[in-house]
Formats: sequence, structure tokens, C-alpha cells
Amino acid sequence: MTFSLSGAWTTRTVGQVDREFRTLETGQYQNIILNLAHISDMDTAGAWLIERLSRASTARGAKFLLLGATDRHRVLLREAAEVPVLHRGKQLGEGRSLFSRAFEYLGHSAIELKQDFALSMHILGATVSGAQMKHGRSHGVSFAAIVHQLDRMAVGALPVIVLMSFIIGAIIAQQGAFQLRYFGAEIFVVDLVGVLVLREIAVLLTA
Repeated sequence: MTFSLSGAWTTRTVGQVDREFRTLETGQYQNIILNLAHISDMDTAGAWLIERLSRASTARGAKFLLLGATDRHRVLLREAAEVPVLHRGKQLGEGRSLFSRAFEYLGHSAIELKQDFALSMHILGATVSGAQMKHGRSHGVSFAAIVHQLDRMAVGALPVIVLMSFIIGAIIAQQGAFQLRYFGAEIFVVDLVGVLVLREIAVLLTA
């Protein structure tokens, strides 16, 4: 049986033909031929719909053939063909006794712990290997580059930090003196600026 596809096969439109395609998947056709020559546009959703029909037809022994596919269609169909099929299995402990479920849970937990540990060691090993902090390697980390970046980020930032701290301290002194004069406590402006800038503002700006 030959079917001709036309129009846009995208995420917005494939829902309209999903029911017809499911009918084809469960049908009794021995040969299914799809003509893609009249498709104006296709994305991964449309390609997956065609790939799903191809898998269903192949699973029941029917022959599946595509005609008129462009290079772009072939790329999308090839990407859709690489998507794995997930088969639903029994849930953990389904249909088993309490004793079996307990040991099954412990077994799954041990396997997951082993996989997590192996993955953590892989990440740690990749980090150490990627750093290549061994002396004498020309392609390793350059200590001169580290010192240069520290100079630019730390020493080179001092003028900006000093300027910002000075301006903010001046603003705090001005506003503090204006507010504290109502209480006759202008003498505490110096302490206010010193403690606030040195302990709080300057640390935050430097960070």
C-alpha cells in the first residue's frame, strides 16, 4: 500500500495525523510505501512519526519503504532512528513477596551506589587528568599564566576597589552626619564610616 504525504510535518501539525499513523501501525498491511516528495517542511516531530511507523511495521514483519526523501529528510530520519526504544518492565517489587522485595531493594541500592561511586571517580579522574599539573609538560597548565591572571584580577583591581570604597565611604559620612546631627552625635560619624567600610562595605566590594 502506497501513501503520499504532503504539507508541513512539524510539531504543530503532526498531531492531526497521529491517529491515522497509529492505525497504520496496528494494521495488517504487508507492504507500506511512503512518498515524501510533496512534504513542504519537516522537523524532528514529523521524522519521529515516520520512524515510529517504520519500527512498528518492521516489528510485525511488514516491508517499509520511503520514496522521494530529500537530503534534509534523510538527516532528520537518521537522527530519529538513533533514538532508543524504552520498554516498560516490571516495577521494583511488583508481584514478589515482602522478603524478595527487601533483598531486591538492597540489590538495586547497591548497584546504584556502585554506579554513583564509579561516576564520581570518573569525574575526579577526568578533572585531575584535564588539569595536567605535572611538571615538565609543555601542554600542561602554565604557572606563568596563573600568576598573570592573579595579577590582573587581584593587583589590577586594587585601584577600582579603593576608588569605590572611597566614594561610598564619603557618601556614608555625608548622610550619616546629616542624620546624626539631630541627636548631637556627629562625632560618631568617623567611627561609623570606619567600622562600616572596613568591616562590611570594603569586604563586599573586594569580593
